[in-house]
Parts: sequence; structure tokens; C-alpha cells
Amino acid sequence: MFGHRGATLVIVTLLACLAADSVKSDQVAPGVSIECDNNIEPIDSSPVHPTRSTYFDCLVENPSSFTEEIELQYGDSGLDVIGPTTIILGPGSSDNVQIQARATVHKEAGQYDSSITATVNRVAGVQTGVLAPSDSDDFSLSVDPYTYCDIYDTPELVEIGTDRRIDFDVVLDCSSNQGIVVVTRFVMIEFGKVDPQNPDPVYWPDGFVDESPTCEIESSIGFSTHECTFVAISDSSSISSFEICLSMQLEGTEKPSFCSSNPIVVEKSLIGFSSTGSIGILVPFLGVFAFVALLLLFWSKSRGNGAEN
Repeated sequence: MFGHRGATLVIVTLLACLAADSVKSDQVAPGVSIECDNNIEPIDSSPVHPTRSTYFDCLVENPSSFTEEIELQYGDSGLDVIGPTTIILGPGSSDNVQIQARATVHKEAGQYDSSITATVNRVAGVQTGVLAPSDSDDFSLSVDPYTYCDIYDTPELVEIGTDRRIDFDVVLDCSSNQGIVVVTRFVMIEFGKVDPQNPDPVYWPDGFVDESPTCEIESSIGFSTHECTFVAISDSSSISSFEICLSMQLEGTEKPSFCSSNPIVVEKSLIGFSSTGSIGILVPFLGVFAFVALLLLFWSKSRGNGAEN
């Protein structure tokens, strides 16, 4: 017990002497100050982000006339705040300390408050103990909201008949850090089509227009799977096949310029049945041709019978 009290008394006496010496010789007493950036970049907690982190600086200053060992402690914020735990600053010097704030995957969007406390642990090599000078600074971290959806499952081939209609179910694989309902729509892009004069994607080729029902996604924090239906109709008379892909456009966002699905071959069913069950494009023409041929055959036989009589 005496040893503990004695050590405390020595520390108090030493610090008092340092303060007294500083008064006599215009030296500055032990102390510390810390100030962190106010404009900290928000964090992207999506699984596609490589670090899910943001970085910022805090300026730590030793205003005293003595070398100080300064301990840094980080407050709990719900995020991982990482930085050096101890720095040494010479008399009257300062240092910019880089701090990393990191979020877990799908960390919920919002504001997270934290702080950093700088405490003078040693002065001129002597432990400061309970009389250690300290300073702290508060800061606010933000996690941006996001909801991303990729098209997980589409057919490799669709066949179009006389109804000129594409109709199939789509499985969406979504990721979000907020529980909201978002409205999304499909965008058809002609796969592999590049015009040197116009490098922009070719949207809704072959005269197709979107007739898909509203696709509402009730997102939750984490991964989720949803089903929607893609419907497109064309009035084109072309019988050429081509390749398309689909992308997603969330409400209020720009039209995407890249594919979210695998390529889909669109073939014109000429004689058989289409993917929607309609007859092939040429079947009506073949039917008319057959009907006309039968009429001609019947007319020819009628004329032949009339000549014989």
C-alpha cells in the first residue's frame, strides 16, 4: 500500500516540479490536443465494395516543452474504428494520424457517432498516472443506403410467334442495407450490338416495347431473392433472329448501359409454336396459300368436268 501511495506521490511531485519549472523558464506544461476532419466520406457497406471503409485524419498536437507518449482510445460506434494506439511527439510537435472506419457487410444505412480520446501516458519517460492530461474529439460516420439487384435466372432461348410476344419469369438476386420497397423495371439491350458512330447501347431492338407488370421488391437487410415477369411486344415484321440481354433500372435512376443477365437468343418461330404457345409466323401465310391452292384445284377440276360434259 505504501509503495502505491509512494509512487503516486512521486508522480504528483514530478509533475508539479515540471509545471513549476515551466513557469520559471517559460516552458509549457504537459498537455495534448486532438482535432479530426469534419468532412468524412460515407461508407459503402455493399458486398461488392473491396474494403467497406472510409479514411480520415486526426491532428494530434503536443503543445508542451517535453517529449510525450500519447495513448489513443477509440469510442464504440457500431463500426470498426481502427488506428494507432500510441504515438510519441516531441516538444511542440504534431502529427496527422490516419484513422480507418470499417463497416460489416450490409451494415444498416444511417449515422454513427464516435470519438477519439488522446491521453498523455508519459512525460519525458515518466508515467503520468491519474493526473494524465487528455483531450477528445467527436465525429460522425455515415453508411450510404443501397439496393442492388442482379438478374439471376433467364431462359437461354425464346421463340416468337404470330403474337410477337416475349413473356417469361425472371429470378432477381438482390442485396440491400435497408428495409424498403423499391420499384424496378426491365431494360432490353441488343447483345453485342455496337455502332462505331453511336457507341451507346441499342435499347429495345426490333421494335419491342416493355409491357411488363410492375415489379416491386420488398428489400431486407442482406441478400434476398425475388421473382418478376418480363413481357415485351413488337409490331415488327422481321423474321431475323437476334440476341438480347436484360438489365434492371431502379425507379429514379439512370438507364443502365450494361447487361445484368446472360445473353438470350430470340428466334422467330416460322412454322411451329412460340414460347408463349402462339403459332409460327408463317403458319397463317401457309394456311392462306393452302386454301388458295385448294380453291385453284377445285376450280381446275370443275372446269375439267365441265369440258367433258
